[in-house]
Amino acid sequence: MPEVIYVEDDAALAGLLEYGLRAHGYRFAAYRNGREALRELLALDVQGTHPLLLLDVDLPALDGYSIFDALQRQRPGTYRVVFTTVHGTEEEQLRGLEAGALDYLVKPISLRVALEKIKRWVAR
Repeated sequence: MPEVIYVEDDAALAGLLEYGLRAHGYRFAAYRNGREALRELLALDVQGTHPLLLLDVDLPALDGYSIFDALQRQRPGTYRVVFTTVHGTEEEQLRGLEAGALDYLVKPISLRVALEKIKRWVAR
């Protein structure tokens, strides 16, 4: 069962984060396409575990906000969501936080900072 799930279409960024997560012993799953990610997230048996979901806002096939909305309707409280995006405006960050996200990471993401935040989010 993954502790951290990352939905990111940038293969280089996802690969870097995956390397860091595995090096720190996290169980990890990654998806590159919004529609595929939603299908898998709805099917994943995560009873009682509440994995951390790092969710890119700009994804092919289905954007991160649409995925978040679908999860809130169909699997409320299942995932702890942190949005990631290059759009770091105050309005964008507030949109994600007000929708119920745990936090909002603005790219480019420092791997060291991201791993420290992930450690704290997973421990909650």
